[in-house]
Amino acid sequence: MSKLLNIIKTALKNKVVLFIFSRYGTYLIHFINSLFIAVYLGPYYLGIWGFITLVTSYMNHLSFGIADSVTAIISVNKDKEAYVQKVISSALTMLLALSVIAILLFSVNAVFKLDLGNKYNFSTYAPVVVLIGVLGYFNTLFNHVFRVYGKLFEIAFSQTVFPILMLLAIILFRNKELLWAMVFANFLAFLLGFILYLIKMPVKIKPIFNYDLFKTIQIKGWHLFVYNTSFFFIVISTRTLVSGFYSVEEFGYFTFAFSLANVMLLLLQSLAYLIYPKMLNRFAASNHDQNTELLKKLRDAYVTTSHLLIHIAMLIFPVFLLLFPQYIKASEAFKLIALSVLLYTNSFGYSGLLVAKGFEKRLGKLSFTALIINLIAALVLIKFFQVPFTLVVLATMISYFFYVYMVGRKGRKMLELDTSVIAVVKDIYPLRLLIPYVLSLVLILFAVPDHYLILSLVLFLILNLKVLLNLKSIVKSIILNPKFINI
Repeated sequence: MSKLLNIIKTALKNKVVLFIFSRYGTYLIHFINSLFIAVYLGPYYLGIWGFITLVTSYMNHLSFGIADSVTAIISVNKDKEAYVQKVISSALTMLLALSVIAILLFSVNAVFKLDLGNKYNFSTYAPVVVLIGVLGYFNTLFNHVFRVYGKLFEIAFSQTVFPILMLLAIILFRNKELLWAMVFANFLAFLLGFILYLIKMPVKIKPIFNYDLFKTIQIKGWHLFVYNTSFFFIVISTRTLVSGFYSVEEFGYFTFAFSLANVMLLLLQSLAYLIYPKMLNRFAASNHDQNTELLKKLRDAYVTTSHLLIHIAMLIFPVFLLLFPQYIKASEAFKLIALSVLLYTNSFGYSGLLVAKGFEKRLGKLSFTALIINLIAALVLIKFFQVPFTLVVLATMISYFFYVYMVGRKGRKMLELDTSVIAVVKDIYPLRLLIPYVLSLVLILFAVPDHYLILSLVLFLILNLKVLLNLKSIVKSIILNPKFINI
């Protein structure tokens, strides 16, 4: 008993554990919000909300890789304070210019009445949405800076305040009024986060004009922009096509399924988010053998746990449909979206390795190619096969499969490992993960009753028992050693 109390006390002093638990609490609120939003908005207004979040996603990712570039630069130059200040200040000026362009583009839509998003009555919400997008530019940059400096409270606050404000909106409003309350909650959350970041900034910053730094940030940022934007646009483009070719209600079902599927992996993503800058630093400084060993440890823990979570989530999802029968049409979409999102986790580690070694350009080409594959495959499914909205995400699954395979192949080549098809597949899609994954996919496509998905979970547990038992030591290390996250 005393040993357990000591572990608890140690955990409460560990800022990494506290951050992860704060994220877990936030995701729990976010998950609860998603359910009540679906009920109180209904499929139609949920479709409009989905379109609003789609627009903010476009703005967030059309930032030309500035924040990602700053992260990559200051992660390896953290000890050069004056240089770091200039880099962040230059990025600040670049984002100010980008904000002006964004506001002008939204103004053109209003002045010339282009009616973009007319089906979703978007013009009504556009003024607030553009402000959210602009604040998002700066918050993303500050978020990256605070992550590099290990200042977790501010990050946790900025990420927690939104779901809390959303919960308040859900309690107080319904239907269209709830939709407006959610939009303003989003704006207020971004504004509060922005103010806190400015007050607690770990380095002194102010907008400066430095052409050489602009060039340095943008050259590195451009490749990271192509990589990150193309990758994120794979999912965003799928959502866009569903929003355009299907009804508002069907997009509402898709939004419901998409939101719940992503919540499943958010906890693991919070851990990956913390170690990313340190992982880049470690990859950049280590030799091939050391990086190969580190990759195996990281991938065994992260990828295996991700698959476990998704197998469990697909099995319990029908329980939620008993509570929200109006979203029964989202069932198949949820399971296929969950499998698609899961597929990407198989690239974990290798993408960071390539960034650390300066292969951003190659990653950009791969992700852009995957984006093109996704668009073509989705349009073929929609226009030629006229599939229901639930099956459009199969295009994303195909493009992710290509992307993950090629990233793994490139990473193995850089590490001077075997790059034959069999060797790459065994590494990226080990049979212990691939067999349960394929079984779940087949059961879903053939519309087998949901309870049969327990076969996939049992098979997964049998094939991965040894790896799962080894995770116990990793969890213990995270709790007892605050510096464990430094890998």
